[in-house]
Amino acid sequence: MIIIEDNVWLGDCVLIVGNVVIGEGSICAAGAVVTKDIPKCAIVGGNPAKIIKKRFDDEMINLLLELKWWDKSIKEINDLIIEAMENNAFPGACLCIVKDDNVYLESYGLKAKYPQEEKNDVNTIYDMASCSKVISTTTSILVLAEMGKLRLYEPVCNILPEFNLKNVTVWDLLTHTSGLISGLPGSHSMTKEQIYDGIMKLEPIYEKNTKIVYSDLNFMLLGFIVEKLSGMTLDKFSKKYIFDPLEMYDTGYNPEDINRCAPTEDRGEYIDRGYVHDEVAHIFNGVCGHAGLFSTVEDVSHFIKMVLNDGVYNGKKILSKQTIDLMFTPQVEDKNGISLNNEKRSVGWIVKGCYPNSGDLASPNTIMHTGFTGTNIVIDRDNKAGFSLLTNRVHPTRANNKVISFRSRLGNYIFSHLEEL
Repeated sequence: MIIIEDNVWLGDCVLIVGNVVIGEGSICAAGAVVTKDIPKCAIVGGNPAKIIKKRFDDEMINLLLELKWWDKSIKEINDLIIEAMENNAFPGACLCIVKDDNVYLESYGLKAKYPQEEKNDVNTIYDMASCSKVISTTTSILVLAEMGKLRLYEPVCNILPEFNLKNVTVWDLLTHTSGLISGLPGSHSMTKEQIYDGIMKLEPIYEKNTKIVYSDLNFMLLGFIVEKLSGMTLDKFSKKYIFDPLEMYDTGYNPEDINRCAPTEDRGEYIDRGYVHDEVAHIFNGVCGHAGLFSTVEDVSHFIKMVLNDGVYNGKKILSKQTIDLMFTPQVEDKNGISLNNEKRSVGWIVKGCYPNSGDLASPNTIMHTGFTGTNIVIDRDNKAGFSLLTNRVHPTRANNKVISFRSRLGNYIFSHLEEL
């Protein structure tokens, strides 16, 4: 098990190998490969990581460890999350905060409450739910666009000829303005073939580009498009072109080690654990464009760093700067320049507006998304910062929406204290 103590700062692309403890107040330089325990308040670097120097003399280290003078802001963040758990907003959580090249990781509470309690840690794998839409599906579509495999304004029927709505484009799907209903009625009791055929035959419920209707069907179609154009399943394509280059080795669909996974809903006869919570994605064997991705908070921090670095991670280009610019640019507005439904959408992402996720104090140049199971991701380009709070708020029941208001309060604290973190 990897143990990262309080106030540890990890530089870009630090690799931690084996069962090690990274001591409180230590700093790991960019590119360090940590293979053994790091003492408190040490600065290490290299491959393998070696102690470069101590941050302070021994007397000062002992005093600072006792006072924890640097820890006020982190302690208050921890207190906010602990308070939310005490109010039963979620049984446990993992948090990452990214600022410039620095990453803060922490775990809280329980990974599981039932059938027996299990303590949480930063290696817990979470069902990302609708965060799958942006981390996996949207990014896959944008990668295909950069490969020259599609145009974002391409009619969907050019790629999927059986699709009924001939004027709907890939862009309309990405921005939730396609005219499609939010979900296919009765799909929970259908086969995947019946669901596919049903989506292909749908009629619009509104004129496209006249309003935003958040729809899983839009992203199911995008998942089908990825598979059709690439000749690969969505899970294999995203692994090859996104997760492996980003060193997101614990991210993917249908995780192998279910014991590392945070359980979600109690279904009566069994508890969802290690397979997707979303019922429709489950019918598609856990791999679908709207849901199904699993990840850890550390892996999500790699994705955030890539976006903040204009599409590059550890020297590897995942997306171009032009594409990252597109992700931060509101695309859905009416003729008067007022966002439809008082909401701003870019390609796949929500752009900061009235949506209660990032809080009120992030910059206008902020994108975000949430997942039904209790996950979120927020990236503020102007402040060169982002965070992700991963919870399993649906464990043991989905009848709990307390995390929604909490996200805003947490976001407000983080973005108002970035200089202190």
